[in-house]
Amino acid sequence: MCEILVVRSKTPRRFLEFKELGRKMEYYGSAKFGWGVAWLDSGKVRRYRNVGRLADDAKDANFLNDVESTHFLIHFRRPSKLSTVQIEDTQPFLDEEQSMAFVHNGRFINEMEYRPAYADRCVGAADSEVGFLMFEDLVAAGVPMDESMQIAHSKLGGPANLAAIDNEGAIALYSSNEGNRLWTFRMSDVVMAATQLHSSDNSLFDLVFLDSTERRVVEGRATL
Repeated sequence: MCEILVVRSKTPRRFLEFKELGRKMEYYGSAKFGWGVAWLDSGKVRRYRNVGRLADDAKDANFLNDVESTHFLIHFRRPSKLSTVQIEDTQPFLDEEQSMAFVHNGRFINEMEYRPAYADRCVGAADSEVGFLMFEDLVAAGVPMDESMQIAHSKLGGPANLAAIDNEGAIALYSSNEGNRLWTFRMSDVVMAATQLHSSDNSLFDLVFLDSTERRVVEGRATL
C-alpha cells in the first residue's frame, strides 16, 4: 500500500515546495512505515531515507528543504510485510554508481522464485528489492528503463506501479496496479506523477492536487 510521487521541472525547484503535497499523500495514503526521496544533482542521483513518517521527520529540515533539483522521486511506504520495516527496505533503491533510483508500489507475487538469484546482492528482505535488482541488470544490459520495468513485472507478477529516474534526467513509469492507479498531471509548469491513494474516487485530486491539469492515467509503460 505504498504511494509514489514523481516531480519534473524545467528549472530547479526546492524540495520544500513539494513537502506539503507529500505529507498529504502520506496521510491520506496511510503510508507511515518509512519514506524516502531521490533527486538529480550534478550528474548524480542523491538519496535520503527514513523509517518513520515525513510528517514526523525533523532531520529533513536540516538540508532537504533547501535541496534544489529538477527531478524528485518520492516514496511513502506501507509494506506488505511489517517484518520488513527497516532502512534496508526503505525506498527509493539506489545503484552503487548513484546513476539510477527506483521505487515500487504493490506486491511481486513471484519474488521468492527469483530471490535466490539475487541472494548475494540483497541487503533487505522486501520483494521490492528483488524487482530493483532485476531492473538494474536489465538497464545495465542496455534495455530502456520503461521496457526493463515491463520485463521485470512480467516475471515477478502481481499488482505493481514502478518509477525510476537516472542521472541524465530520464524518468520512466510503469503502471499495472488496478487498486492504486498511477496518474500523470501538471501543476503550473511542473509535470508530476502520483499514485491515487488506494482510493477509487477522485480523492487524489480533491484532497491533494486540487489545481492540477492535464490529468491522465498511465497505462502500462511510459516516460515523463
